[in-house]
Amino acid sequence: MAYLLAADIGGTKSELAIFDLSQTPDAPPLCRRRYHNTLFHNFDTILAEFLDSANSPTPSYACFGVAAVVHNGRARFTNREWVLNEKELESSFGFTGVTLINDLTAVCSGLPFLAKKELFQIQRGEVEEQGIQAVIAPGTGLGEGYLIRRDTCFSPQGSEGGHCDFAPLNQEQSQLLGYLQQKHSSVSYELLCSGIGLPNIFDFLAATDIARDPDHFKRITTTADRAPAISEGAFGDRRCPLCIKTFSLFLEILGAEAGNLALKTYSTGGLFIGGGILPRIVEHVSFAPFLNAFRKKEKMTSLMESIPIHLILKNDVALFGAASYGYQFF
Repeated sequence: MAYLLAADIGGTKSELAIFDLSQTPDAPPLCRRRYHNTLFHNFDTILAEFLDSANSPTPSYACFGVAAVVHNGRARFTNREWVLNEKELESSFGFTGVTLINDLTAVCSGLPFLAKKELFQIQRGEVEEQGIQAVIAPGTGLGEGYLIRRDTCFSPQGSEGGHCDFAPLNQEQSQLLGYLQQKHSSVSYELLCSGIGLPNIFDFLAATDIARDPDHFKRITTTADRAPAISEGAFGDRRCPLCIKTFSLFLEILGAEAGNLALKTYSTGGLFIGGGILPRIVEHVSFAPFLNAFRKKEKMTSLMESIPIHLILKNDVALFGAASYGYQFF
């Protein structure tokens, strides 16, 4: 009997689990742990601790979904100074086989296993059964990918689309671009549609808002983890107009880029929003800014209105997606 170690290794946390390869990929894992990356010098330390503490059979194979560029069996993280190598992991930990995949490849691999209750509908649309499904995932960074479906066969593909150049749609966004160009040589969508993007938008708006609330401003600018503080200011008990405007602009830019992704992949099978930012506030947020920007594609407006859009509520879709990919790979 063979066992698979699957992992979702993100910018802030790593989640690992052991699966029985004789069962289906969506079956409950035999063992599962979550780790905060900032507490560990490298991933090998996390992996060693997990294997030492796991009360389950030793896995022969491993599939890791990583928030990194994967090339020739090697992954260099974009938001953390970590490097992983398939051959070195096999040698160090005794695996028969290890495969590294982009974290959005893992998310896309998990799409077929999502239940209705694990999705929040944003736009109804019309599903084309064999149509491509696209994913955009604002979290620590901005992930993008897609899934090609052919009958019972699936081909998931992550990308580094979040690092494409930001294209402003109006005067306010042009001013935002100019503001960020003073600090960055290149302004990508990730600098706006992510956990680091929310503070960037907030700072831009704060710099041009002479009527800002000093108490809210001080609280948010002195907080170590600013994105959750901005979310709280926009949707919590103490509402901050600057935070509300920040989220509106965030959703507008995210919607425009989601529309770009849907057009480039022709995702008639639907667009899915992943990442950890929006599921936490889904009961409070209005998606109107997102939808208006998503649909605003001139001659393609009718197509954009026909594409189903769902928010992924399942926070471990990448973990089970990595397991699904490993089942097929090994």
